[in-house]
Amino acid sequence: LSNITMAAAARDAMRAMMDDLLGSNRNELNVVNDGRPRWQTDEKICKKFLFRWCPHDLFHNTKSDLGACPLRHDERLKETFEESDDDKYKAIFASELLAYCEQAVSDLDSSIKRTKLRLAGEKPIVAGDRESLAKIADITAQVKELQGEAEKLGEDGEVEKAEEVMKKIQALIHDKEALQSAIDNDPFWHKEKTQTICEICGAIAQSTDNDQRKQNHLDGKQHKGFELIRATIPELRTYIDEAAAKDSSLSASLGS
Repeated sequence: LSNITMAAAARDAMRAMMDDLLGSNRNELNVVNDGRPRWQTDEKICKKFLFRWCPHDLFHNTKSDLGACPLRHDERLKETFEESDDDKYKAIFASELLAYCEQAVSDLDSSIKRTKLRLAGEKPIVAGDRESLAKIADITAQVKELQGEAEKLGEDGEVEKAEEVMKKIQALIHDKEALQSAIDNDPFWHKEKTQTICEICGAIAQSTDNDQRKQNHLDGKQHKGFELIRATIPELRTYIDEAAAKDSSLSASLGS
């Protein structure tokens, strides 16, 4: 009995694995009772995946992550669909994918436009030694305060004290000039850290990013995903136009 139970468990495990790999309907002929292909009748199947790709697969673990697709991705049915001559439903599914792509690009481009306006109103961040900048600001404040003190001493006839204060002022000015000279003569201080936005995916980059960081951006899921979406739009438009030219009845199905 134990061996029988183990064998049954093994069969169940194998069945579950095959369900994951090929779909729970793997032993059916991808048709329903009335003889129509399942892609024409099954609302639980992802039509975008059948025709080309599913948007939910593009942006895993990015800020554009759409989460798991609520519809089923059936690899076997996809293969059957691709090999079929069902031009009508291929055009319909292409139209659905095109609608998604166009909306995604429209939303992203609007976001890019808003970000550009925001960045244009921001001052560039100086990539320098903030401690030195703080020292210069502090010296400037001290000089201003001492100048007021020296003027008052002079008005009160305290000439010697006023001269002592002026010496302090000169020393501070010398220190400030030394710091400013170091800034002016160090190329590092002339690097401005400006932000730019990627026209493809909307990611914000720094002008100081090194080559590796730039390449990582280009290779990232966010960039690759929107690059694919943008490239797919003209392809789908051409596909749909050609399909409609071959079959005028498609216009009604495509809503055009």
